[in-house]
Amino acid sequence: MPLKKGRSQKIISENIRELMHAGHPQKQSIAIAMKCAKKTKKTKK
Repeated sequence: MPLKKGRSQKIISENIRELMHAGHPQKQSIAIAMKCAKKTKKTKK
């Protein structure tokens, strides 16, 4: 169940849907998807 990388609303929604189908509660699915989206943010130096 690898989650898609990206920060768009569409990608986050797809990740939430996939996590909920895997059996995670809704709030936990949202938290995981948002954390995954935060990881994809590029850091500026």
